[in-house]
Amino acid sequence: MNEYDTIRSIASQFARSRDQLNKPFECDAELVRMGGQVWGLTMDEFSPQEDRFTEDAPVVLGANLAVATLSDLLAAGAEPRFFLHALSLPRAVQAVFVDGLVEGIRRVLDQAGCPLCGGDLGTADTWRYCGFAMGPVVSAKPLTHCLPPEPQTLWVTGELGDANLAALRRESTPSFELRIKEAAIMRKYATGCIDTSGGLMDAVWILHEMSPGLQITLHADRLPFARGIREATAAAGMPAGAAFLGGAGEYELLFATPRDMAAAAVAELKGVGVTPIADVTTGGDGGVCINRGGTTVTAMTAPPPCPRSFAIEADYLQAVVRAAVTLFGE
Repeated sequence: MNEYDTIRSIASQFARSRDQLNKPFECDAELVRMGGQVWGLTMDEFSPQEDRFTEDAPVVLGANLAVATLSDLLAAGAEPRFFLHALSLPRAVQAVFVDGLVEGIRRVLDQAGCPLCGGDLGTADTWRYCGFAMGPVVSAKPLTHCLPPEPQTLWVTGELGDANLAALRRESTPSFELRIKEAAIMRKYATGCIDTSGGLMDAVWILHEMSPGLQITLHADRLPFARGIREATAAAGMPAGAAFLGGAGEYELLFATPRDMAAAAVAELKGVGVTPIADVTTGGDGGVCINRGGTTVTAMTAPPPCPRSFAIEADYLQAVVRAAVTLFGE
C-alpha cells in the first residue's frame, strides 16, 4: 500500500467536521471554519531517514524544518499565526546541536511573525521533529489543488532541484526559503497552489489528479534549474530532469493564475522572481505533457517514482532516471 492509499484508508475511518471545508488531498493545509473565518491548519513530521535533512549545520536544519512546516499554510493562502512543535532527540545529544536547531527555528518564525506557543520534548535514536502551524486564510478564497476549468498559467517561486541534487550526492541539505513576500503577491492573483515538498513533478501530478479535464503542458526550457544541476547530473550520467522527479523537495510554491491577467499583474509577479513554467488548458482528455523546443512531445502517464515504494535506493534512482529520460528526453 503506497502513501496515498494509506492516507485514504485512515481518513475513511473518521468523520469529517462540518466546519472542515476541504477533502483529502485538496489542499496543502486543512481548511476549517472558526469564529467566522477560514483557518488553515497543518502538521508535518520529519526525520533524517524519511526526509534526508542533514544535521551537519543545525541552524540550517532548524530553519528548514520551520520553512517546511509553514509552507503548507502559504500554499493555502493563509498567514502563519501560531506554531507548536514536538522534538525528539538522542539522550547524548550535544548542546551545540540543540542550540543551533532552536536558533534556526526562531529565525524563521521571527521572519513569519509567528510565535511559538509550546510543544513537547522526547527521546529517540535520532532526531525527529513534528511541526504544527495554523493561521487565517487572507486570500480572497482558500487556495487548493483544484484548479478552475479555464485557461491558466502555472508559476513557481525560486529555483528547483537542489534538494534532490544534495540527496544524490549525500551532501548538506540546502537552505530553503520562506516565501513570505512572494506569497503575499501570489495571493492577489492565484487560483490554486501547492508546494513542492515532494519535488516539482509530484506537485504537478497532484494538481493534475485534483483538476480532471485540464491539461497541464510543462515547458522544459522554462524550468528554473538550481545552480550546478546540469553539470552535476551530466557528470553522473543522469538526465538533468531527474532533479525534478526525485522526492526531495525544495518547498517552493507552485501556483496557477488566469491566463488573461493584465500586463501589470504579470510584471508584479515576475518582479518578485517567480517563473511561468506551464500552461493549463481545457478540452481533451486532460493530463500532463512536456513541451521541448516548442513541441509537445511526451505525456506523463503515472506519478513520479515514490521512494517509500523501493527497498533498495539504487532501484529507486534507476526508476527516477528512466522516468526522466521518458519525459525530458535527455
